Amino acid sequence: METILDKYTVGKVAFTMKGYHAIVPDLTAAEEATILGFLKEAREQAVDFKNIKEISAIFEIYKTKSEQYLISNGRNWKALYKAYGDAIKAQKAAATTAPK
Repeated sequence: METILDKYTVGKVAFTMKGYHAIVPDLTAAEEATILGFLKEAREQAVDFKNIKEISAIFEIYKTKSEQYLISNGRNWKALYKAYGDAIKAQKAAATTAPK
C-alpha cells in the first residue's frame, strides 16, 4: 500500500526524510519516528491531489510541523539548516575550483 501511495506523491516521504537526515545527522530514533509519522500523514492527505504544487503544499505544512517539533525538543533548526546550507555551498565551491 505504501508503494502505491508513494507513486501518487512522487516519493516525497523518502525524499523529505533524506533531507532531514542530511540537515540533522544525529536525529534520535524518536525524532525520526515522529517526523516519519508526520510525512506519512502528509502523504495520506496529498494522494487526493494530482498537481505537484498541491502535493508539495500539503508536505510543506507537515515539514513546518516537523521543524516545530524539532525546535520544541531543543534543536536549533535555523542553525542546523544554516550549517547544512553552508556545507552544500562549500562542496559546490570546492567542485568548481577542483582541477579537472
